[in-house]
Amino acid sequence: MSNSFTTGELKTATMKTGVILLRPGSYMKNKQIPLLIGVLLIMGIIGCGTTKYNLELDGNGFKSDKTSYAEGEKVKVTYDMIATDTDYNFYADSDDVKLEQEYDGKHGYVFTFVMPAHDVKLSVKSRNSMEIDPNANKPADKRSGAGFWVCPECGTSNEGKYCCECGIEKPTW
Repeated sequence: MSNSFTTGELKTATMKTGVILLRPGSYMKNKQIPLLIGVLLIMGIIGCGTTKYNLELDGNGFKSDKTSYAEGEKVKVTYDMIATDTDYNFYADSDDVKLEQEYDGKHGYVFTFVMPAHDVKLSVKSRNSMEIDPNANKPADKRSGAGFWVCPECGTSNEGKYCCECGIEKPTW
């Protein structure tokens, strides 16, 4: 492939495999050299042909610096939607993704793994782990305190000398 640049007389530059070879006596305009350097830098940064795989984050709270990674690249994902009394289950959509999990007080859960040669989806399931006490708002049994006793035979709360349920006499402790 060859390109021509003119400034009064014709000068030729020949490009082979990404390297520009200038023939003796030729030159490029001042604006073309920085443009060429910029293109070469971008090609180097982007990876020029490196296959990238997508990272899909399913659910609020996940964060990652990038959304696509090359095979073998280390991936770091954080999850900071932390709630009290909640159990979390984090998982990837593929068995070949080995999630390493840590906890950081500033970022929450931190996951790292090596990107395989396919797209990866990370997900989270959570559930409230607070236990409910069904008797928490019920009034206390009015049949307790002085003068009341619990039958050792049937467990009924009584006030008199005999159990009102089974008839056993009040024990003398």
